[in-house]
Formats: sequence, C-alpha cells, structure tokens
Amino acid sequence: MNDKETERLLKNYSNARKSWEGWCYLSNIDLKENNSDIKVFVDNNELLYHCRYLLLKDLHIELYKTIKDKESTSKDNIFKLLRNKNNEQAKLLLESLDNFKAELNSLTNIRDKFYAHLDENYKDFLDSFSIEDYYKTFEFIESAIIILGKEKELLESLKLIPSRDEFKIKIS
Repeated sequence: MNDKETERLLKNYSNARKSWEGWCYLSNIDLKENNSDIKVFVDNNELLYHCRYLLLKDLHIELYKTIKDKESTSKDNIFKLLRNKNNEQAKLLLESLDNFKAELNSLTNIRDKFYAHLDENYKDFLDSFSIEDYYKTFEFIESAIIILGKEKELLESLKLIPSRDEFKIKIS
C-alpha cells in the first residue's frame, strides 16, 4: 500500500463529505434547527436547485471512486486498500462491508443513473435512497481510513469541512 493512495482516498472522502453537507443544507436534512424555508426557496430558485443537484451528483461520483468494489476500480478504493492491508481489523471491516453490499451497490448505482438522466426511472430512482445508508457508508469509510493508519489526517480533514449548520442563505 502506498501513501499516495490513502491520501487520494482521504481527498475523495473529504470531497464527498463537503458535497453531502451542502446537499443536506439545501435539502433541509438533519439540520440542528429545521428550516423548511430553505428547501422551498431552493426548490423555486433555478440556480440553487441545479447547485443542489450538482452537490448530490458530486457526492455519488466521489463515493463511487471510494466504495465501488470491482476489478477496474481505482487503487485508492477502500476494498483494494483494505485487502492489501491484510490484518484482522481490515478483514473484519471487509466482512461488515460485505454484509452491507446491497446498500453500497445501491449508492453506486445512483451514480450511474446521474450519467443516464434520460432514463425514464431516473427521478424515481433518486427518491429511493436512504439517508441512513449514507451515514453508515461514511462510518465504514472512516473506519477504513483509520485502519489504514490515517486517523490523524482524517480528523484534520473533517475539521476543515463546513457543517451544514454553518451555511446561511438570506431568503428575504
């Protein structure tokens, strides 16, 4: 395992989390103070509506690179990195990931739907994902990064990501 690969994994994960926080804010998801006015405002503003869509699309692009388990995935994918680590913690996490495989596949399939947005099932497909699956996926990725020896870097990276509760849009 090479340090460059884990650094790229960290960068991809950081980008995914930034997009997630922005999307959650614009969608009024899990804010400390519920603000349905934000979602209504974004729904009715063509530019912000598109920005919210792009945040979700970017999230799935970054997650795809990080969690898609197939032979041609990048070297900075958590599955490849954990298999190369070959220790007990890595094996246990790989087992947990295997038990969560259907949910991970669902998230990576959403990414494919973004590229096939002319697909007639596109809108229904986007409404079918579970917010909890994202949180669980983030936990798995963070556990993998820690097992790969980058806990300090992960914590530093997470500090730099603005929280959805820090964002503000002036609606009036």
